[in-house]
Amino acid sequence: MKLLSILIATLSFAPAGPALDFSGIWQQSNEQCSPKRTGDVTLRIEHRDPEFVVETTSKGLIARHALQRYTTDGVESKSTGADGDEFHSIVVWKDGALVFDMTEIEGTKRLKSTEIWSLIDGGQSLKRVRRTEKAGDQTLIYVRAK
Repeated sequence: MKLLSILIATLSFAPAGPALDFSGIWQQSNEQCSPKRTGDVTLRIEHRDPEFVVETTSKGLIARHALQRYTTDGVESKSTGADGDEFHSIVVWKDGALVFDMTEIEGTKRLKSTEIWSLIDGGQSLKRVRRTEKAGDQTLIYVRAK
């Protein structure tokens, strides 16, 4: 009986694994973004917690492509953005969303930002709130393409 009580107590304090899966192809909804966006941006996400891989393709005046590999367990990752800048990122789960703490190295500047990614509309839309000291808050909305 004592062993059962210990097991129950241990399980009640164990962190619940995330039930959300961001995997899929996501198309940016320019009209729903704030501020509104132009261009054609697609995210291809492969999510097998803790692995989180984002391939970004943008078409417009300048076509860009980037592949970023993150882990959702708080371990720092390094990647190169679509514009060639280096990024250092730490990603963790918080309240059912993914929180990205990022430092972008742009020449001699270090630009810090935070992004909060969450699934909305029953998992059919991805909401990405970006907070930077310089530009303030931006909300990007992507709709599930596949």
